[in-house]
Amino acid sequence: MFDDSALRRRTLLAALAGVAAVPVLGGPARAAVPKVYIDPGHGGTDPGAVGNGLQEKALTLDISLQLRSILLANWSVDVRMSRTTDITRSLAYRTDDANAWGADLFVSVHINSGGGTGFESYRYPTTDAATINLHNALHPRVIAGMRSIGSVTDRGLKTANFHVLRETTMPAVLTENLFIDTLADANLLKRADFITATAQGHAQGIASYLGLSTTNPPAFSVIVDNATAGRFTASTNWGTSSYSSQRYGADYRFANPTLASDAAWFKVDIPAAGNYRIEVRHPADPGYNGSAPHVVVTASGNQTVNLDQRSNGGVWRSLGTFPLAAGDRNLVAVSRWTSAAGYVVADAVRVTRV
Repeated sequence: MFDDSALRRRTLLAALAGVAAVPVLGGPARAAVPKVYIDPGHGGTDPGAVGNGLQEKALTLDISLQLRSILLANWSVDVRMSRTTDITRSLAYRTDDANAWGADLFVSVHINSGGGTGFESYRYPTTDAATINLHNALHPRVIAGMRSIGSVTDRGLKTANFHVLRETTMPAVLTENLFIDTLADANLLKRADFITATAQGHAQGIASYLGLSTTNPPAFSVIVDNATAGRFTASTNWGTSSYSSQRYGADYRFANPTLASDAAWFKVDIPAAGNYRIEVRHPADPGYNGSAPHVVVTASGNQTVNLDQRSNGGVWRSLGTFPLAAGDRNLVAVSRWTSAAGYVVADAVRVTRV
């Protein structure tokens, strides 16, 4: 946001010196490593908008955490977030924290409500060229990411007197990522691949604004089946079946749930540190598990994603996009440790660099 009080101070000093003052447009000088501040909207006692079984605070955190992972995995940037868990943060905390940190840009992630449809983004009405440049870089790349998954209405670039746009001292944009109370939009927001694509669009927009290379990293994709030699391990508690035609390959593995550690592991050789999309494939059956834990060994620690294996069988299902370290190791586990009933199934894993 352009600080007119600073201009008045410069004008006074210039008048005393007998020279004309010239407004300085654009953000502050950047450090060698750009500082990106990500603000997942709402959180804690403030759920934000709700609808169709979704909460805004959970969606904004999911998008923002993936956005951070993508940025750190692909570019030399420093990232700070207003929250990384489900905690309450005041509006003043968010802007004060970003200002004190000296961020080069601020992106606030939100989900819309009110019966509309589509994506829109905001900047402060009276702003500088740097903020306009950020807005122009971010908006089209987010909408492009969304449209790689489904049909999304572009509601345009807008302005608003929002606190996080008004009180930040660096270029700031707020995104409204679909309408939680519109069924078609909510169905997209429930898709893991849509959330990842939305995060990727934000990352591409930020990288473009900062002048970072947005070329795609070297292509890499590999599938590890439960029968791939030297790439799958499981105890004798896991049976083998070829019953379902939805299986990948000749067979799949299954086991009863138990409150003990007995995971089936898929081993993957990751060629270089970076951001990777991880998908799993399994047959589905009403008698299979409703909350099967899948553990991903990421560069920042293990992350668990629970999948309902009673439906959506025979297709690749995204667990999300994760920062991975280079090396050959056990990467994805299907765990029996769940209180949900029904067989836990381990079939195949696909890992793709994004």
